Amino acid sequence: MKGMTKALQRTPHNLTSKFGMSKSTPSADRDRRERKFAAIEAASEKMHKDSVVFRDGVTSLLSSGTSFSGSLATLFAPIGNEYNLASKFPQSEVTIKNIDAYQRLMEELKETLQPELDLIESRIVQPSKELNDICKKIRKTCTKRDHKLVDYDRHNNSLNKLRDKKEKSLKDEKNLFKVEQDFELAAGEYEHYNNLLKTELPEFLRMATQFVDPLFHSFYYMQLNVYYIMLEKLQSFTDGKYDLERRDIENVYFEQRGDAGEQLDELGITKRLVTTAKLLQQSRGTPASSRTVSSSSKADLARKESSAGSYASRNVSAPPPYSASSTVGKKAPPPPPPLKPKPGAAPKVYCTAIFDYEAQAAGDLSFSAGDRIEIVERTDSAEDWWTGRLDGRQGIFPGNYTQVD
Repeated sequence: MKGMTKALQRTPHNLTSKFGMSKSTPSADRDRRERKFAAIEAASEKMHKDSVVFRDGVTSLLSSGTSFSGSLATLFAPIGNEYNLASKFPQSEVTIKNIDAYQRLMEELKETLQPELDLIESRIVQPSKELNDICKKIRKTCTKRDHKLVDYDRHNNSLNKLRDKKEKSLKDEKNLFKVEQDFELAAGEYEHYNNLLKTELPEFLRMATQFVDPLFHSFYYMQLNVYYIMLEKLQSFTDGKYDLERRDIENVYFEQRGDAGEQLDELGITKRLVTTAKLLQQSRGTPASSRTVSSSSKADLARKESSAGSYASRNVSAPPPYSASSTVGKKAPPPPPPLKPKPGAAPKVYCTAIFDYEAQAAGDLSFSAGDRIEIVERTDSAEDWWTGRLDGRQGIFPGNYTQVD
């Protein structure tokens, strides 16, 4: 609360000094030292962040390499044994034989570089963090000095205004005594922080330069050591296994891949020609008489045609057609009574999902096993696509993924 009160007291002077209505104490030496310190402050903060990023980047690189080698070993082990890739694809024989060695190499490289990363942590990251913390403390002192300078300037302006007043009242004389006391207190506090920074800030700038120079050299040689160890390990693995004289890596990749990419593109399982929503729309748009006959209907029709042909070959006459004379003398049963309409709206029908379904196209309704779906529209067959509503979403879904309640 005390800081808020002082901030409010300094606000009028800060506003008037910006427009040149109040006098401020200039100091070229102070501004020059401030610019040098701001440059070192920004550089120390960036150096600390970059050292942390480098340490984490190398750690992530080693972890990703180890995980990548493990994935390759897991991928090639079952495929290579089951499909005998080494004999069918001779160009992959070297990879299949050396994948286990590559996995061991990456794990060994991670263990070898761990002491180097610990050294970067203790010699680079921590010292740069300490330098950054010192800069933050000095910045607080500079901010406090600036606040004391504002207090000094505003009390000095008030004092000069009262002193320059020609006719002073009794109240002015009392205020003059109080303002003189406030000015002496503000001047003493400003001189304390200003002399402190004037004396010790140049010394800090000199020591910071001496501190950063060996820090840079240490970081450079540690980086060089990390790169050298990685290069040595990886070259030891490739000796006698791969041809590293060619530099056109992209052309080598396409030569070894062959036409595998084109064969993958021609697989039907990777394509989806018509979406389920469009299929449902087409089936609903065609009349019932022109819809495609189901497989069961085709089988029944084939059986009827074959049985009719067999009867014709045996010269067996067909049964007489239905006529009204054959039913003379028989009393027709009375028609059933009409159903009474139920009052109110039709009851809602729900179904429960027994499998998970993820929408494959726009208009599909996704759900999880156990969800209760309101059926908006359905057919008699569970093999068709139904329309349902779930959690405010409406779409189509396969009926055989659910069970009607």
